[in-house]
Amino acid sequence: MLRRIVWTAPAPVDSVRRMESALEIRQLKAFVALVESGSVTAAAQSLGLAQSTVSEALSSLERTVGAAVFLRRRGTHELLLTDAGEALLPHARSVLAMIDAAHVAVAGATTGARARVAIATNESLSTYVLASALDRLRRSWPNTTFEVTVMMCGGVRAGVEAGEFDLGLLLQPIDDATAPLSAERTIVSDDVALVVFAQPSHPLAQGARAGSVRRDALGAYPLYISDAAGDYHLLVRRFLEHDGLPGPHLQPTGSIESVKRGVFGDQRAVGMLPAYALSDELESGRVIPLAVHPAPPRMRLEALTSRTRAQHPATRQLLEAVRAAYPAMQRMATQKVQANVR
Repeated sequence: MLRRIVWTAPAPVDSVRRMESALEIRQLKAFVALVESGSVTAAAQSLGLAQSTVSEALSSLERTVGAAVFLRRRGTHELLLTDAGEALLPHARSVLAMIDAAHVAVAGATTGARARVAIATNESLSTYVLASALDRLRRSWPNTTFEVTVMMCGGVRAGVEAGEFDLGLLLQPIDDATAPLSAERTIVSDDVALVVFAQPSHPLAQGARAGSVRRDALGAYPLYISDAAGDYHLLVRRFLEHDGLPGPHLQPTGSIESVKRGVFGDQRAVGMLPAYALSDELESGRVIPLAVHPAPPRMRLEALTSRTRAQHPATRQLLEAVRAAYPAMQRMATQKVQANVR
């Protein structure tokens, strides 16, 4: 728990000398993380440290600067910056940014330098789009850690904007015009197809081959999707309930693999996934696409890069690798869908 520490202020020269000799990067990281997250618990989670470790770093920071940098509002859990904290914050951020830039500069000079690239994305993109690109990048940058965090699209946007991640990959509705404030957006593809699929023995399979499965016919069957909330879940629900009729019983499973297993295990079940996540199952004939009319909405694949973090050269290379590989991946998946509905 943070507490206010009262000190007798030393002479200014002594204070500056003490700060020069004792101020540590771990203290500044804990301080900035607490400002950005709002609590010691959240700061510890963002840094991947124990809460006690972050609390100790903050306490030692206050001892080093000779003043309290936070106060807790009486009767609440709210933390407030003191005047000393307000004065320290821009310098702490500047120091951390310069250290980040130094690591990037060294990494740019040699692929053997140790570095870290933080990536945020959703599960399907991590598994089916990023994996092959990362495999090549890891061979080119053997001492760089490519750290992938899987989360909802809203978390990807917020994390990149806050400078927690170097790169974010996410799926967005085509008509979404929300522009990130602190991130650079790159459109990788504006034609990500969603596929409704089932076992070949499904009651709707004959209609699928004839190209005549109406959207409202799905209401009689359980429909497996990966997300229980977020942009994708909302897009699917709006599509299914567009006619004002009761939609299918949605079964959010939490993962792409669980969607497939749900369909494999229930002859009456249908699933909905991006086409790129079904390529192998379509090719083997284990599932077939249902030619639903009107067709499911298409989505946009976009990349976000942080404007506040110094960019490791491998970040741009990774983005370019995804941009180069995805169109071919999309064409292949779409061709398999079309071949199965003829």
